[in-house]
Amino acid sequence: MIKLKITCREATEITLKAEDRSVPLAERLSLRLHHRICTNCRRFYRQVALMRQASARWRQYTED
Repeated sequence: MIKLKITCREATEITLKAEDRSVPLAERLSLRLHHRICTNCRRFYRQVALMRQASARWRQYTED
């Protein structure tokens, strides 16, 4: 059963879980739907993505 309506707490958990492994399609769709409604979770998702990019750049910089 696909749970379309998720809470902000669940959206945060899915966002952080996606950092470590692939997330099932149902959860990705639920997260996308939630982001359409919730500005704060959308902002958190973008901040996590920014931190991921910054970490990758830092690793690349320190390896050179």
